[in-house]
Amino acid sequence: MTFTRNSPRALAVAGALLALAVGIGPAAATGNSVTVAVGGSSAPGSHSITAATSEVVSWASPILAWSCTQAKVPPSPVSDVSSGSGVTDVLQIRALQFGGCVWPYGSILIELTTPASFRVTGPATSGSSDVVQGRIDDVTIRAKNAICDFTVSGSMRASLNEATQKLAVDESGFTGNLVISQVKGCLGQVQNGQAMNLTMNLQLTSPDGAINISGS
Repeated sequence: MTFTRNSPRALAVAGALLALAVGIGPAAATGNSVTVAVGGSSAPGSHSITAATSEVVSWASPILAWSCTQAKVPPSPVSDVSSGSGVTDVLQIRALQFGGCVWPYGSILIELTTPASFRVTGPATSGSSDVVQGRIDDVTIRAKNAICDFTVSGSMRASLNEATQKLAVDESGFTGNLVISQVKGCLGQVQNGQAMNLTMNLQLTSPDGAINISGS
């Protein structure tokens, strides 16, 4: 195959080679660099957290909606909040378990399978009553029962209410931030490539005190 030096094909190839040479590629997910205090102290450190919902957890694909009675971040493996300045991964969630999940064809087991991180995307002040906007990145959740097995991955919008210490997840509107994949069975109720909605409120608890986020 031949093409002239200035042809569109030649320019495209040259651009691809240049991108490889300088390491251009998809940007990694990052958040704002912030200062995080736990229990009033912003000294660098790691502080264990647990969390639980007190309300129904809502899920939806474009075809099917269902709910779970609870979700929780258990004591083990340890999830934590990072205190200090210049923090981008504010919360590391290493386990997230959903309970009482009712599907049209019976109960379904749902859980986070890889660690996820809460990162700040909005403004934060030194006050203790901000609702700090962010997202939970690197999400991989698996759902399975006898007739259905699928994975949900991507990111989800979330906000931390400093006054109540609630982490509100509001991934709604089928944005495509969360996407369904690796579908096995499921009778067409969830399909590869579909967007997924997920909403819930997690009450955070750290033995070291309340979490407060401010701009760096």
